[in-house]
Amino acid sequence: MDISLTRKKNLKELERNLGIKFTNLSLLNQALTHTSYAKSANKKILPHNERLEFLGDAVLNLVAAEYLFRQYPHLSEGDLSKFRSKVVSGESLSRYARKVKIGDYVLVNKDQEGIQFQPALLADTYEAVIGALYLDKGLETARSFILDLFAKEKKKIHEIKDFKSWLQEYAQSTYKTLPRYRVIQEIGPDHSKKFKIEVRIKEKVLGGGWGHSKGKAEKMAAQSAWKNITQK
Repeated sequence: MDISLTRKKNLKELERNLGIKFTNLSLLNQALTHTSYAKSANKKILPHNERLEFLGDAVLNLVAAEYLFRQYPHLSEGDLSKFRSKVVSGESLSRYARKVKIGDYVLVNKDQEGIQFQPALLADTYEAVIGALYLDKGLETARSFILDLFAKEKKKIHEIKDFKSWLQEYAQSTYKTLPRYRVIQEIGPDHSKKFKIEVRIKEKVLGGGWGHSKGKAEKMAAQSAWKNITQK
């Protein structure tokens, strides 16, 4: 794809915003080319970013899964999936894209001006940029780019976690063991039972909580324990 000098200048500007440098600038340009622009009637059909988006989505999910797997070794598959879906959600990706002003560089057909700033399109374009970087520089560079992004978002990743996860990590890192939850009381009829659960680490009771299910009671117990730990 031929790139004009003005367009090259714009792409170089985006590279600085992203903190990366492409060997093949055409890949970045393709990542920023919407189908409406590529297939518009007054132009020859140009490569657009849908295939790069597909690839970038796969790379992003792989790196996110590996990162969470290694960072949080004692979380369940369900918790890992929940965290990954938050970290790589459309909302998160569009937020990342807005920070580097990707919308300013997306090529769309004139009759669709403005769509390049819509959250869904920004998220898709960000994935396409990741796909382009993977093809241009390989997995290690793409991983570094994504992990740098995660490092900037570490606070938001932590906010996703619940008290059970926090407590589990604390117990593992501090005592090399896992918290144990135990039902110590049940009240009410079968159709409306309420459970009281206590949580222990190394036989020490750290907290307790009530809930209409064991799962909810465990969460309340973990919250109580975490409050006791952090207020020491």
